[in-house]
Amino acid sequence: MPNHPLVDYDNIVPHLLYKVTFAFEHQISGDIAEKIGVALEELGLSVFLRNEEATDGDRWTVSLTTYGAPDLDMIRAQIQAAAAEGGFAHTAAGVTLQAEKLPEKDWLRHVHDNFPPVTAGRFFIYGSHYEGEKPDNLVPLCIDAATAFGSGEHETTKGCLMAFDRLAEEKNSFKNGLDMGCGSGILAIGMAKIWPGIRVTAVDIDPESIIVTERHAAMNGAADLISMQAGDGYAAPLARQNAPYDLIGANILAGPLIDMAGDLNSVLLPGGFCVLSGLLARQEQDVTAAHTALGLVLVDKIEIGDWRALVLRKPAD
Repeated sequence: MPNHPLVDYDNIVPHLLYKVTFAFEHQISGDIAEKIGVALEELGLSVFLRNEEATDGDRWTVSLTTYGAPDLDMIRAQIQAAAAEGGFAHTAAGVTLQAEKLPEKDWLRHVHDNFPPVTAGRFFIYGSHYEGEKPDNLVPLCIDAATAFGSGEHETTKGCLMAFDRLAEEKNSFKNGLDMGCGSGILAIGMAKIWPGIRVTAVDIDPESIIVTERHAAMNGAADLISMQAGDGYAAPLARQNAPYDLIGANILAGPLIDMAGDLNSVLLPGGFCVLSGLLARQEQDVTAAHTALGLVLVDKIEIGDWRALVLRKPAD
């Protein structure tokens, strides 16, 4: 297998990774799992939420990956604080935590070995390790699994790219795009690849995402088309400076999508489109309502399993 160009494999130190699993006395809902995930984001490398459908409803589980042995007391205290604030203290009261050390291996190499190409609409997403053929009829996106979200494998990212594909198929043209919560930068790069002449702004609250987006933009020959900055959503100086936009992609969580609806509407041009993802089917109505209340119109949606990507348009003046 070829080495990844950004990794010095000769000097890799084995990772001391641990997985923390959570057991609750009562079944938790997706809303609670999401709130717990947000509360734990700064305590580890990643938080994984999983939903298994059952006859008696959804069954959500939560796990946390940490570098080094986790402080279970701190993790428990963080959950209980989030539970007290979010109104689910009873659910979190009986939580038990179990930590296990993951096998010491080169996890980055492992991820690259197991990251196969993905097709989403007209996009062909592959890692830099991939040496196979790239279909001539598809738009290539070279995106590596990294420390920022958005490698193309998850349904939310696929949904956004498929929505872009449909907008392009309908002969829509865009000149000024925004990737809000850019993660890996995949949506910003996707915009740049299929709409000639577009300028794209990429914003994420996590500075690491901007580093990853910058690398991916360069890998895909789109560095000159994308401006990027770490900042707090639509309040980021660059997001304000480059507004208004005729296309906005936001692959984040349902709660922030709802909270930021007014900000999105304020920087979206009349006649412009937004693609919203990161939401489950049961959250679709609330996310849609938050935006249609401001005058936006739902014109399309992508359904992939339990996940949804919504396409809304701001009426032209």
